[in-house]
Amino acid sequence: MVRGITDDRGRDHVMPSEHACTICGQVEPNAIDLYTRKSKRLKKDDHRREQSTDAQREQGHRWAHRNGYAVRKVWKDIQSAFKDVKRSDFDRALRALAQAEVPALWAYAIDRFSRKGAEDLLKVIGKARVIFDMDGLDSNESRDRRWIINRAEEAREYSEQLSQRVCDTKAEQRDKGLWVAGRPPWGYKVTRDRYLYPDDTPAAEGFMSRAEVVREIFRRVAEEGASTRDIVRWLDGAGVPGPGGKGWRYGYVSRMLRHPAYVGWQMIQVKAKPTVYRDDSGHRVRLVGKDGGPVALVSEERQRKALATLQGLIVQRTIPPCTPTRNTRPRHLLTGLTRCGGCEHSMPFQGRSYQCAAVIGGRNCPARAGVRGDQIEEYVFQRWLARLTNAELDDPIMLAVSERWAARVKPEETEEEQAARAVLRAAEADLKRLLDDRQAGVYDGPAARYFGPMLKDATAAVESAREGVARYSADGPLNLPFASLDRDELIAAWEAVDLPMKRDLLRLAINRVTIVKARAQGVKFDGDARVTIEWAEPAESTDREGQEAMAMAA
Repeated sequence: MVRGITDDRGRDHVMPSEHACTICGQVEPNAIDLYTRKSKRLKKDDHRREQSTDAQREQGHRWAHRNGYAVRKVWKDIQSAFKDVKRSDFDRALRALAQAEVPALWAYAIDRFSRKGAEDLLKVIGKARVIFDMDGLDSNESRDRRWIINRAEEAREYSEQLSQRVCDTKAEQRDKGLWVAGRPPWGYKVTRDRYLYPDDTPAAEGFMSRAEVVREIFRRVAEEGASTRDIVRWLDGAGVPGPGGKGWRYGYVSRMLRHPAYVGWQMIQVKAKPTVYRDDSGHRVRLVGKDGGPVALVSEERQRKALATLQGLIVQRTIPPCTPTRNTRPRHLLTGLTRCGGCEHSMPFQGRSYQCAAVIGGRNCPARAGVRGDQIEEYVFQRWLARLTNAELDDPIMLAVSERWAARVKPEETEEEQAARAVLRAAEADLKRLLDDRQAGVYDGPAARYFGPMLKDATAAVESAREGVARYSADGPLNLPFASLDRDELIAAWEAVDLPMKRDLLRLAINRVTIVKARAQGVKFDGDARVTIEWAEPAESTDREGQEAMAMAA
């Protein structure tokens, strides 16, 4: 036999008259779901440990059979019932009641069910049966409903008070420089009094200590330009266990490089992201080490440089040659400069022409471009010649040529300037990211108090980086690869050098040459209509564009 029930929307549901318990298999005339919850996972010997979800399930299982119910489903959450977090199984349990999939729900106690007061209870009371075992309350009993609501409100008030006390205690501990989070960052240990100190334990047998590994990670990234992939390979190759006891992951190395604790600053999680903590006055707080010792493993300058490298703003690694027996040098003037206007792919030299690489590789191009090599090379040379011979010495193109030539012939003198500009771009990127996060709502609500001080620090970092770049402003004579900008002398200098030097000379002034498809097959080459040249700009111009982008984002 079967019986029907009607849900709160008037829909009829046919349910079997007998139900088999999903835990033990015993058949009962009615079905019930169990909801079990505890706030966090704790070890068995922890005095804060709550009754486990397994124990709650067994108690609910016994109650069900004593009252003629078979357990249909056991819902379990390891989440707070008060914080505004998503409890997946709790939501599913309420949905099952609302849709009449089951006529009753058992919970260990009201505070295990919800600590948001009557808000969650009113969704189900009066529509289905809810039993709170430890409280001895049943929503089917009219006299119990008021008690259920009152007890729920008491649980909410207790949770609010408890949450405020915990927040106040943690804020006081953070203000004192204590480590409040549970697990310390990799490379540190924490005392019972919550003071951080460097972990001198060998990271692997016969290897450097964990703290030294952290310093070496920052050094390799900042000074050698190592990538997260390089770091992971190095650590896994040395047999150093990762934070989880297994191998290392690229994402964890990236988070380490950004973590405030490694430069000695107190931190707090904002949207699961480690962020520099601020006290009530908006100041950053230094972490205090054991016996008052230092906590920082690296300097802030090294961290900034490592982050600039990580973001691809500093490139220090050289690409090894493919093979010493094969000549891999480009054999054509514009190889690497030309781009197809139809798909933005490069246009390598094929036969007698520069052709779209997408088509050569078997991919589709909506407007495939191709041009005779001698025609495009002559056109680009004439445009380059005209651009330089008609430019004044203070023209931006001449500043760009001077900077690039200096980087080519005196790389050791431009390395510091490149690093300074990379730090500026990294600081501007951090500022833009902060502004984007604000627009996305990351700093709404309680996190709003952190935005103002973080914006102040990010702005100060940008200004400091700009001062560092200003030291390299070009006030002296230009460093050019030719003695004169006279047209005849420039042509003579061009004809006197070999192909590699001609390629370099073009690239001092040109970033890209974009070629579009001809309007019809067989028509005469029209460079002005088909070719767009992107001219080089001095580094200061690029920095100003970044500043304008910052202003627009703000």
